[in-house]
Amino acid sequence: MTIYGLQFDTTGGLPFTPALQAFYVNGDYATPPRYGPGRVYIDVLGTAPRGAFWLDVERGDATPAAVPGWLDARQEAGLGAGGIYCNRSSYPDVVQAADGRPFSLWLATLDGTVDVVVTPPNVSLVAVQAFPAAMVGPNADVSVVVNEAYWTGRAA
Repeated sequence: MTIYGLQFDTTGGLPFTPALQAFYVNGDYATPPRYGPGRVYIDVLGTAPRGAFWLDVERGDATPAAVPGWLDARQEAGLGAGGIYCNRSSYPDVVQAADGRPFSLWLATLDGTVDVVVTPPNVSLVAVQAFPAAMVGPNADVSVVVNEAYWTGRAA
């Protein structure tokens, strides 16, 4: 597995500016969007398919049931397939809900595991959130980006 870079996400600030950082476009930790290189956005409520590349599917945020409508809304807006952030336990439900729709996957392991298997042909593994804040120091989770096009198209 080739790693193209690291993506950081945090609910607070970082003491440095990473080449790629994920921010929340809505929800409790929303930040006013400033779109551009080095920044991607996460939709935790399932209400911003045009304002975020990632839909956050986890407890307390969007559910797998929101996946098809969210992906369809991105396609209808001419934005292409979006991405789904989820953990290993919700991944099967996300794949089932997507019902063959293509999407990028940001998979959370949060245990140091980077090498994961993704089998459905409609799913493109983009990043693995392997390192929680407790492992890396600052209040940030760190993901390895394993998709070259995602990295080169978004990193600063």
